[in-house]
Amino acid sequence: MSYPGRRLPFAVEVGKHGEPPPLNVSHLSEGRIVLIGGSRISGTYELRKEITFVDEGKRWENEDLYSKLVDLNSNGVPFQFQPREMGSPDMLMAWWQEIGKIKVSFKEIFWRSPDDWLLTTIEPPVIGTRGWAGPKPFG
Repeated sequence: MSYPGRRLPFAVEVGKHGEPPPLNVSHLSEGRIVLIGGSRISGTYELRKEITFVDEGKRWENEDLYSKLVDLNSNGVPFQFQPREMGSPDMLMAWWQEIGKIKVSFKEIFWRSPDDWLLTTIEPPVIGTRGWAGPKPFG
């Protein structure tokens, strides 16, 4: 996790081994925000919820998606760390912070193993911190 312009160290909360994760934003899929959490039963999380959004245009310009992710964030819902998925909810939140559209922190959930997870608080970036000169185009 490399977020430019953020002060180190990040605030981290470690989940207890075997403790089920909180409901979190897993990914986006065809006009749906997919949330999962709770205990895993046969590899499937007991909690699963989907929130629809108008899936038109570029994700980072989608106002419906933006408002729904911001609402989830204001309710303390963390976003899964998805380093290989361009346009993932965690990357969108970080980019919206970078351009000043989101001025608050968000929590990111990261797995070290299937039963070990941690929550990291991602604060908005500050120009000049760790050499950050400002936002670059998304995508």
